[in-house]
Amino acid sequence: MESKFSRILETFTFRLASVYVGLFSLSVVILFGFIYTFAMGYVQAQVSDAVKMQYSYLANEYHQSGSAGVEARIKELISADDDSTEIYILINNKNEKLAGNLNEWPTNAVVESGFEKNGSWINFHIEGAPYDQKKVQVKAITIPLSKWRTLLVGKTMQNSEKIEQIILQTFWASLIVTMIMAFIGALVITRSVMNRINVINRSAYNIMHGELSTRIPFTKGGDEFDDLSSNLNNMLDKIEMLLKSLGQFANNIAHDLRSPLNRIINRLDAGLRNIDEENPARNLLEKNIADMHELIGTFNSILKISELEANTEFRDFQPCDLYKIVEHMVEFYEPYAAEKDIVLVNKIDSGIIVYGEKNLLTQAFTNIIDNAIKFTPKGGRVEISCEQAPGIIDVIIADNGVGIPDNYMDKVFEKFFRLEQSRHTKGNGLGLSLVNAIANIHNAEVILSNNNPGLKVCIRFHMGNND
Repeated sequence: MESKFSRILETFTFRLASVYVGLFSLSVVILFGFIYTFAMGYVQAQVSDAVKMQYSYLANEYHQSGSAGVEARIKELISADDDSTEIYILINNKNEKLAGNLNEWPTNAVVESGFEKNGSWINFHIEGAPYDQKKVQVKAITIPLSKWRTLLVGKTMQNSEKIEQIILQTFWASLIVTMIMAFIGALVITRSVMNRINVINRSAYNIMHGELSTRIPFTKGGDEFDDLSSNLNNMLDKIEMLLKSLGQFANNIAHDLRSPLNRIINRLDAGLRNIDEENPARNLLEKNIADMHELIGTFNSILKISELEANTEFRDFQPCDLYKIVEHMVEFYEPYAAEKDIVLVNKIDSGIIVYGEKNLLTQAFTNIIDNAIKFTPKGGRVEISCEQAPGIIDVIIADNGVGIPDNYMDKVFEKFFRLEQSRHTKGNGLGLSLVNAIANIHNAEVILSNNNPGLKVCIRFHMGNND
């Protein structure tokens, strides 16, 4: 059975909410992209300004105190650098180190751009702390102070890398939290919408199964679902009124025509008593009486179907033994079947119980067995059997007669519908309509299938819904 969670994931509302989650997550990515770009640009600018300031300070010192003053000042700056982020080296024209905290001039430096007259912005890496194998990036200025002295002033990018790491960690944490919260929000929204829609679906299901008085409940919030429920309820009121009017109209016609037909039959019966057996008029009157009885049977079927469809809450159910009901029908129809040389077999075991109204179930099986015998040719076979599954009992009446084409399987439940091959036989096209109405009363369903040849009619009782 499909879980509620998987059902939520398959809904259009959740898919729409998922698009919202994606767009919201994308907005977080774009936002942090801007933050990262501006933050790192700001940090790079701060490092560049700090390096320029230190270079200007040392250049002025060189012009005032010469090489010795610069060497002394570099030592002071290194001592004052508690974070060890500043890089200095002063070399002579023989590339010999005079002062600084670099062991040698960086030969692997990458030139980024020019600086002032003869200087350059460079980028290189140095070894980190002994416990840290990661190399540290340095951004620096190199510029000759004179023909004999060249100065390198730089700053490590450790703080910049820490800031970058913090931004990235914050980004991933924010993105994950955002997606989790958005996903939870999508589930909450989807569940809320599904609850409102399920209320409408349950009401629609009850209405489709004949409970026309059912209406869709709604809150007093006045939202779009309440407007939809209100409009649907108004529509259902109108439909129920029209159906009741139409049903009452059909019932009135059936009642009004049945009475005069009975009076005509009575008068014809009275007239027959005064007519000799040899009189040709007697045969004509007897045929008229038979047609009148057929008409009354049609009206009775219409009234019965209308009564069943109108009383969907009929629940005067008792335990019914299917074997006894079917066996009684077999005994009743065996002479009729024998006339056509048709074998009528009851394979239902005794003790199979369904809850229902015995007379209605008898009427349903009567109609099906009667049709099976009627449309099965001489020498055929009609078999009644039963199959059981958890919560389900199938009563199957199968014949090897003319059958029903697949494209007419659903249409035969319509009132007065008859196939071309059945036009020459007696009937009014209401038999299966009545069977279907009785099945609906018992929360059962009628399933037609091809028996190759013939027809297989299955009445499926859902036992969980009958008690």
